[in-house]
Amino acid sequence: MNFKDALRSMSQLQAFTKAMLMSNIIMAVGLTCAIFAVSGQRERVVLVPPALDRRAEIAWKSADKEYLKSFGLYIATLVGNIQPKSSSLVLDSVSQFMDPKIYTDFRRQMLSIIEDPQFKSSGATISFQPNSLQWEGETSRVFVTGTLITASSGTQKYQKQVTYEVGLAIREGRPWVTHFLSYEGNIPRTVTWHLNQAQRDKKSVPDYANPQAVKRSVPDSNPSDMTDLSAMRTSIPPADGQGPTSGAPEASVPGAAPASDPHPEDIIEKKE
Repeated sequence: MNFKDALRSMSQLQAFTKAMLMSNIIMAVGLTCAIFAVSGQRERVVLVPPALDRRAEIAWKSADKEYLKSFGLYIATLVGNIQPKSSSLVLDSVSQFMDPKIYTDFRRQMLSIIEDPQFKSSGATISFQPNSLQWEGETSRVFVTGTLITASSGTQKYQKQVTYEVGLAIREGRPWVTHFLSYEGNIPRTVTWHLNQAQRDKKSVPDYANPQAVKRSVPDSNPSDMTDLSAMRTSIPPADGQGPTSGAPEASVPGAAPASDPHPEDIIEKKE
């Protein structure tokens, strides 16, 4: 046997073995990265619920505006309708969607309305009829404007225009309410509204009203500032039965049927 040829063949074999080893290592690393990438992905669910006239998409950390608008309307309608017999059930149903940061304060404010002695003794009910829906994508907020109606055991109803502001977030495929505000009037407190107020009052814009791109890593808003049900609290009839301090009286006809809940197609959606 030619010794030089044998050495040359051995060297070539060693080089080939090293090349195969490196290729196997590269393939193993690539396969590992692919496994981690696939395992970190979540399914995107496409829904066409009965209450929507178009499809809605929800993923692990996000959802499209149709889903968020529908969910914001759902929360505002639940909170805005307080009946003596179903108030506890509604409170428990809504509370499960509240962010842990506002959960305690939200329940405290809702219970202060439900357990109010004047509200109980008057036999009143509070109902909300939405008529306008607006989505602000840069802050992930839904504004639901409508009529808040207080009906006591008497023959009069009292109504006023209110706006419910619902901050939303998607975590682990589940919607969460990050803040919930109510205020009188039909003007949503958008980013533009807050900027104008900040310039006039020389105050900073609340963190929940800032666009997602400029939100602070450590919010400066107190949890108590992110929940406000004062628009509903002022609708409670006083003990003298004369109706709430705010809101115009609405004459009622004896025997007339109560106002029906609006259909989704009756709600005006404002353009963003």
